Amino acid sequence: MSRKPLTNSFAFDTRCFVCDQENEGGLRQRFFLDDEIGRVVAEFIPSADHSGAPNYAHGGVSMAILDDAMAWAIIAIKDRFGLTRKAEVEFFRPVLVGRAYEVQAWVESFEGRSLVARAELRSSKGKLCVAAKAGYTVLTLEEAEQAIGAGARTAASYTGTVQ
Repeated sequence: MSRKPLTNSFAFDTRCFVCDQENEGGLRQRFFLDDEIGRVVAEFIPSADHSGAPNYAHGGVSMAILDDAMAWAIIAIKDRFGLTRKAEVEFFRPVLVGRAYEVQAWVESFEGRSLVARAELRSSKGKLCVAAKAGYTVLTLEEAEQAIGAGARTAASYTGTVQ
C-alpha cells in the first residue's frame, strides 16, 4: 500500500478540531492518501475522552472524523477546498472506546461547484460501523483565498476554475 501523509502545507494556521496536530483541544487525527485505491485512509482509536457513554465513542466524534476525511479527499483527490453543505450519517454498530477502526473516504461525483463524497468507519474485522455521504460546495480560488488568507498557498493545480 502506498500511503502519503496529508498535512497542512498551505501556509495557514488551521486550528482544525479534527486534524491539526497543534490543536491541544482537538482530536489530532492523521489522514493519508492511499494512491493504490484512490482514497483517503486513517486509523481512528477513540479514547475515553471521546465517549458519549462510558464504553462508546460519541456519535459526533465519529461524524467529525468522517467529515474531515471527506474534506481531505476533496483536497487530495480533486485539488480543491469544499464546504460541507449537507451530510447524512448512518450508524450501524457502536464505535467502542479503545479499539482501532479504519476510516476511508472518497469522492463519488464532481460537477460544477457541487461535489459528493462518501466515508466509512469500519471495525478491525471489516464490519461497517458508521457511513456518511455529504454534499460539498467547491470553493473558487477567490473564495478559498478569502477563507484562508490571500498569502496562503493553495494547491499548485488550483486554478480557480471548477471542473
